[in-house]
Amino acid sequence: TGKSKDKEKKKRSRVKQLLTDVKKQVDFWFGDVNLHKDRFLRKLVDESGDGYVDLSVLASFNRMKNLTSDTKLIARALKNSSVVEVNLEGTKVRRLHPIGDPPNDEDSRTVYVELLPRDVSHNWIERVFSKCGNVVYVSIPRYKSTGDSKGFAFVEFEKVEQAQKAIEMLNNPPEDAPRKPGIFPKTLCGKTLHLPVENPTATENPTTTGTATNNFLI
Repeated sequence: TGKSKDKEKKKRSRVKQLLTDVKKQVDFWFGDVNLHKDRFLRKLVDESGDGYVDLSVLASFNRMKNLTSDTKLIARALKNSSVVEVNLEGTKVRRLHPIGDPPNDEDSRTVYVELLPRDVSHNWIERVFSKCGNVVYVSIPRYKSTGDSKGFAFVEFEKVEQAQKAIEMLNNPPEDAPRKPGIFPKTLCGKTLHLPVENPTATENPTTTGTATNNFLI
Protein backbone atom coordinates (compact mmCIF):
# COMPACT_ATOMS: atom_id res chain seq x y z
CA THR A 1 0.00 0.00 0.00
CA GLY A 2 2.83 2.38 0.86
CA LYS A 3 4.57 1.69 -2.45
CA SER A 4 1.31 2.23 -4.34
CA LYS A 5 0.80 5.60 -2.66
CA ASP A 6 4.37 6.66 -3.47
CA LYS A 7 3.93 5.57 -7.08
CA GLU A 8 0.68 7.49 -7.38
CA LYS A 9 2.24 10.56 -5.79
CA LYS A 10 5.14 10.50 -8.26
CA LYS A 11 2.71 10.09 -11.14
CA ARG A 12 0.67 13.12 -10.05
CA SER A 13 3.89 15.10 -9.68
CA ARG A 14 4.97 14.20 -13.22
CA VAL A 15 1.58 15.15 -14.65
CA LYS A 16 1.60 18.45 -12.77
CA GLN A 17 5.07 19.28 -14.10
CA LEU A 18 4.01 18.33 -17.62
CA LEU A 19 0.97 20.61 -17.45
CA THR A 20 3.20 23.44 -16.22
CA ASP A 21 5.71 22.91 -19.04
CA VAL A 22 2.97 22.78 -21.69
CA LYS A 23 1.36 25.99 -20.41
CA LYS A 24 4.73 27.75 -20.31
CA GLN A 25 5.50 26.75 -23.90
CA VAL A 26 2.13 27.83 -25.34
CA ASP A 27 2.14 31.08 -23.35
CA PHE A 28 5.56 31.81 -24.85
CA TRP A 29 4.45 31.03 -28.40
CA PHE A 30 1.46 33.36 -28.12
CA GLY A 31 3.27 36.00 -26.06
CA ASP A 32 4.12 39.42 -27.49
CA VAL A 33 7.85 38.74 -27.81
CA ASN A 34 7.56 35.56 -29.87
CA LEU A 35 4.47 36.41 -31.90
CA HIS A 36 6.09 39.56 -33.28
CA LYS A 37 8.90 37.39 -34.68
CA ASP A 38 7.16 34.13 -35.51
CA ARG A 39 5.87 34.62 -39.06
CA PHE A 40 4.40 31.13 -39.31
CA LEU A 41 2.28 31.32 -36.16
CA ARG A 42 1.37 34.96 -36.77
CA LYS A 43 0.09 34.01 -40.23
CA LEU A 44 -2.11 31.29 -38.74
CA VAL A 45 -3.55 33.75 -36.23
CA ASP A 46 -4.19 36.46 -38.83
CA GLU A 47 -5.74 34.12 -41.40
CA SER A 48 -8.04 32.42 -38.89
CA GLY A 49 -10.35 35.42 -38.71
CA ASP A 50 -11.10 34.93 -35.01
CA GLY A 51 -7.52 34.42 -33.79
CA TYR A 52 -7.96 30.73 -33.02
CA VAL A 53 -5.30 28.14 -33.90
CA ASP A 54 -5.97 24.40 -33.82
CA LEU A 55 -4.32 22.63 -30.91
CA SER A 56 -3.39 19.87 -33.35
CA VAL A 57 -1.07 22.37 -35.07
CA LEU A 58 0.69 23.17 -31.78
CA ALA A 59 0.92 19.44 -31.06
CA SER A 60 2.84 19.02 -34.33
CA PHE A 61 5.64 21.41 -33.30
CA ASN A 62 8.83 19.64 -32.23
CA ARG A 63 9.02 21.28 -28.83
CA MET A 64 5.47 20.22 -28.02
CA LYS A 65 6.11 16.73 -29.38
CA ASN A 66 8.87 16.43 -26.79
CA LEU A 67 6.26 17.11 -24.11
CA THR A 68 3.02 15.58 -25.41
CA SER A 69 0.93 15.11 -28.53
CA ASP A 70 -2.32 14.84 -26.54
CA THR A 71 -4.46 17.86 -27.48
CA LYS A 72 -6.82 17.20 -24.55
CA LEU A 73 -3.91 17.45 -22.13
CA ILE A 74 -2.75 20.66 -23.84
CA ALA A 75 -6.23 22.14 -23.44
CA ARG A 76 -6.24 21.12 -19.78
CA ALA A 77 -2.85 22.78 -19.23
CA LEU A 78 -4.13 26.09 -20.64
CA LYS A 79 -7.20 26.24 -18.42
CA ASN A 80 -5.71 28.90 -16.11
CA SER A 81 -3.51 30.70 -18.64
CA SER A 82 -3.40 34.49 -18.48
CA VAL A 83 -2.13 34.69 -22.08
CA VAL A 84 -4.45 32.43 -24.07
CA GLU A 85 -7.91 30.88 -23.96
CA VAL A 86 -9.25 27.58 -25.30
CA ASN A 87 -12.58 27.37 -27.15
CA LEU A 88 -15.57 25.56 -25.64
CA GLU A 89 -14.87 22.43 -27.67
CA GLY A 90 -11.30 22.29 -26.36
CA THR A 91 -9.86 22.08 -29.85
CA LYS A 92 -8.49 25.57 -30.51
CA VAL A 93 -6.56 28.30 -28.70
CA ARG A 94 -6.12 32.05 -29.14
CA ARG A 95 -4.70 35.09 -27.36
CA LEU A 96 -6.82 36.72 -24.71
CA HIS A 97 -5.80 40.22 -25.82
CA PRO A 98 -4.83 41.72 -29.20
CA ILE A 99 -1.13 41.98 -29.87
CA GLY A 100 0.32 45.48 -29.68
CA ASP A 101 2.97 47.20 -31.77
CA PRO A 102 6.48 45.68 -31.79
CA PRO A 103 8.94 47.33 -29.37
CA ASN A 104 11.47 49.75 -30.87
CA ASP A 105 14.38 48.86 -28.57
CA GLU A 106 14.71 45.18 -29.48
CA ASP A 107 18.23 45.53 -30.92
CA SER A 108 19.61 47.16 -27.78
CA ARG A 109 18.11 44.40 -25.63
CA THR A 110 19.59 41.58 -27.75
CA VAL A 111 23.01 39.99 -27.35
CA TYR A 112 24.62 37.95 -30.12
CA VAL A 113 26.49 34.81 -29.03
CA GLU A 114 28.51 32.55 -31.31
CA LEU A 115 30.85 29.55 -31.33
CA LEU A 116 28.19 27.47 -29.64
CA PRO A 117 28.25 23.65 -29.67
CA ARG A 118 26.03 21.78 -32.10
CA ASP A 119 23.79 20.43 -29.33
CA VAL A 120 23.26 23.71 -27.46
CA SER A 121 19.72 24.08 -26.09
CA HIS A 122 17.39 26.99 -25.35
CA ASN A 123 17.16 25.95 -21.71
CA TRP A 124 20.93 25.96 -21.27
CA ILE A 125 21.34 29.43 -22.76
CA GLU A 126 18.40 30.77 -20.75
CA ARG A 127 19.85 29.33 -17.55
CA VAL A 128 23.30 30.81 -18.18
CA PHE A 129 22.09 34.28 -19.10
CA SER A 130 19.43 34.46 -16.40
CA LYS A 131 22.32 35.53 -14.15
CA CYS A 132 22.03 38.91 -15.86
CA GLY A 133 18.27 39.38 -15.91
CA ASN A 134 15.01 38.15 -17.38
CA VAL A 135 15.62 36.36 -20.69
CA VAL A 136 12.47 36.79 -22.79
CA TYR A 137 13.60 35.18 -26.05
CA VAL A 138 16.31 32.85 -27.29
CA SER A 139 16.79 32.11 -30.98
CA ILE A 140 19.14 29.30 -32.07
CA PRO A 141 19.20 28.98 -35.88
CA ARG A 142 19.64 25.34 -36.90
CA TYR A 143 20.46 23.41 -40.05
CA LYS A 144 17.31 21.90 -41.55
CA SER A 145 19.11 18.74 -42.63
CA THR A 146 20.50 17.77 -39.21
CA GLY A 147 18.81 19.99 -36.64
CA ASP A 148 22.25 20.96 -35.31
CA SER A 149 22.93 24.49 -34.14
CA LYS A 150 24.61 26.77 -36.69
CA GLY A 151 26.92 27.85 -33.88
CA PHE A 152 25.35 31.17 -32.94
CA ALA A 153 22.30 32.46 -31.10
CA PHE A 154 20.44 35.63 -30.14
CA VAL A 155 19.51 36.28 -26.52
CA GLU A 156 16.90 38.97 -25.89
CA PHE A 157 16.49 40.45 -22.42
CA GLU A 158 13.50 42.24 -20.94
CA LYS A 159 15.51 45.44 -20.36
CA VAL A 160 18.43 47.18 -22.03
CA GLU A 161 20.35 47.31 -18.74
CA GLN A 162 20.16 43.53 -18.47
CA ALA A 163 21.70 43.08 -21.93
CA GLN A 164 24.48 45.49 -20.98
CA LYS A 165 25.03 43.54 -17.78
CA ALA A 166 25.40 40.37 -19.85
CA ILE A 167 28.04 42.04 -22.01
CA GLU A 168 29.92 43.32 -18.97
CA MET A 169 29.80 39.96 -17.24
CA LEU A 170 31.02 38.17 -20.35
CA ASN A 171 33.90 40.59 -20.80
CA ASN A 172 34.77 40.70 -17.10
CA PRO A 173 33.76 37.42 -15.43
CA PRO A 174 34.10 37.37 -11.63
CA GLU A 175 37.26 35.77 -10.25
CA ASP A 176 35.34 32.94 -8.63
CA ALA A 177 33.36 32.09 -11.80
CA PRO A 178 33.67 28.47 -12.97
CA ARG A 179 36.13 28.22 -15.86
CA LYS A 180 35.03 24.90 -17.31
CA PRO A 181 33.51 25.02 -20.82
CA GLY A 182 29.73 24.96 -20.84
CA ILE A 183 29.37 26.48 -17.37
CA PHE A 184 30.30 30.13 -17.62
CA PRO A 185 30.45 32.26 -20.80
CA LYS A 186 33.80 33.77 -21.74
CA THR A 187 34.77 36.47 -24.23
CA LEU A 188 36.44 35.37 -27.44
CA CYS A 189 37.98 38.64 -28.55
CA GLY A 190 35.47 41.37 -27.80
CA LYS A 191 35.22 42.66 -31.35
CA THR A 192 32.08 44.04 -32.95
CA LEU A 193 30.34 41.80 -35.49
CA HIS A 194 27.63 42.34 -38.07
CA LEU A 195 24.72 39.95 -37.65
CA PRO A 196 23.88 37.74 -40.63
CA VAL A 197 20.42 38.46 -41.98
CA GLU A 198 18.33 35.35 -42.43
CA ASN A 199 14.70 34.68 -43.18
CA PRO A 200 12.87 33.31 -40.14
CA THR A 201 11.65 29.75 -40.59
CA ALA A 202 8.62 28.16 -38.98
CA THR A 203 7.81 28.32 -35.30
CA GLU A 204 10.54 25.87 -34.34
CA ASN A 205 13.54 28.08 -35.21
CA PRO A 206 12.80 31.77 -35.78
CA THR A 207 15.81 34.04 -36.30
CA THR A 208 16.09 37.43 -34.69
CA THR A 209 18.04 40.10 -36.55
CA GLY A 210 19.51 43.24 -35.11
CA THR A 211 22.75 45.06 -34.34
CA ALA A 212 25.45 42.91 -32.81
CA THR A 213 27.11 44.15 -29.67
CA ASN A 214 29.84 41.59 -29.04
CA ASN A 215 31.29 38.27 -30.04
CA PHE A 216 31.12 35.65 -27.29
CA LEU A 217 32.28 32.13 -26.69
CA ILE A 218 30.29 29.83 -24.45
